[in-house]
This record gives sequence, C-alpha cells and structure tokens, in this order.
Amino acid sequence: MLLKLTNAVKGRIGEGLILNTELIASFFEHTQEDGTKVTVAFGINNNSWEVVETLEEIMTQANG
Repeated sequence: MLLKLTNAVKGRIGEGLILNTELIASFFEHTQEDGTKVTVAFGINNNSWEVVETLEEIMTQANG
C-alpha cells in the first residue's frame, strides 16, 4: 500500500511524499530542534523520512 504524506524536512517542507508501507519498519513521533513535532517513518533499508502527519492520521489513511 502507498501512503501519501507531507514532507517535514527543512528545505522540503510541504512537498508531497509517497511511501510504500511494505518498506517501512516503524513510525515514531519526534520533536525537531526548533520544537516542531513530526512523525518519522523508518524504513527497512535504514532510510528515514520526517512527515507532518500524526501517527493517528497515518494509521487512519493506512486503514482506509
């Protein structure tokens, strides 16, 4: 399944991001140095992506 999320990485904030759930090992919440709360998707290939959606929003999307 593909998730349509919103990038939260400095320099790419607000850009669309499509992640394949089959390549995601876990999601967790994180607070950036400036105090911004983000959700991090950690991939099975050791990549990670910071997104603006909350864990609840991601799970709602994943469960359709």
